[in-house]
Amino acid sequence: MYNKMSKIVAAIVIAAMIMGVIPAIRAAPPPAPAFWVTPENLFFDTAQNSVGDKFNVTIHIATTGPSYTWQAKVNFNPAQIKAVRADYTGTGKSLFFTPHGTIPVVPTIDNTTGFVVHGESLVGADSVAATADSTLIWIEFQIVAAPQNGETLSSLISVEDPAAQNTFILDPDLNTVSGVSVGSTAYSFSPPPPVRDLAVTDLSLSNDHPKQGQNVTITIAVLNNGTTTESFPVEINLETSMIGTLQVDSLAAGNSQTLTLEWNTTSAPTGRHTITATIELMPGDTDPANNAMNKPITILSTTGPSTDLDGDGKVDLKDIAIVAAAFGTKDGDARWNAIADVNLDGVVNMTDLGLVARDFWKK
Repeated sequence: MYNKMSKIVAAIVIAAMIMGVIPAIRAAPPPAPAFWVTPENLFFDTAQNSVGDKFNVTIHIATTGPSYTWQAKVNFNPAQIKAVRADYTGTGKSLFFTPHGTIPVVPTIDNTTGFVVHGESLVGADSVAATADSTLIWIEFQIVAAPQNGETLSSLISVEDPAAQNTFILDPDLNTVSGVSVGSTAYSFSPPPPVRDLAVTDLSLSNDHPKQGQNVTITIAVLNNGTTTESFPVEINLETSMIGTLQVDSLAAGNSQTLTLEWNTTSAPTGRHTITATIELMPGDTDPANNAMNKPITILSTTGPSTDLDGDGKVDLKDIAIVAAAFGTKDGDARWNAIADVNLDGVVNMTDLGLVARDFWKK
């Protein structure tokens, strides 16, 4: 027993004297036998986090045979974070060695070089069987530096490679377990990711029931509701037929812009249609639903009377139905239809219905 304990103490003392750093970057968890860190990635941003905030990581172990002693050195960048506390994951011991009798040690925390060393040993003729995953210690870190001018601070919290002899597992005969692999967690602190949200906020027409061949001014308002400057095209269509494309260049975050397009309706078919203004959906757009806006328009025949409300070249029950559907409304009402206001007095009433009825079947 005395010889065994002497070997343990000697191994710990020798390991503590060797503080070389040999980084090892692997995915977590690495193949057993192994030490690794969770969570595997730690992302912080300046919108939600600041200097002084704290977070924890956990050191895991996986073994392929009986174990008696372990020690792990965890390296970190002290210019970005510092270790505040460290302790076993169980009560007075690691969960790896629970419920066995152990010799616990006090963790060594060095915030100048940037490392934490912790370890633990069983007592007497004891051993712990192989395990696929157990936990050893937790370490509490504190953020000590914030990114400047849009930069990202990044580093690794990594279990040091066993080649430096500060990280090891001993079997019950106090032989060093070979082939121990290690893992790291990636730490980063950066500005929040950019928000992309482009919107069409208004679409208006200078005339929503022009005669075929007349010009219509299409006015479109767009908004950059994101956090980064954007350049993008706005496409205007009459159903599936393109009317034109307008380009917006370098629209700053939070800014809006008004665009106009002169459109000659000569090639547009008569009848009721829909004009759509659409901003092409960009990757990451947080609200795709506001990228387009529609507006109804009725192209009237050049030969039909003014009471040919649907623009098909004749006055029939379709035109009367348009007035009937909006009957009794004024501008701003839910059923209001400006086309049905034949005499342009701001209301749809018997006068409008009578004007259409008078021209019934005219061409």
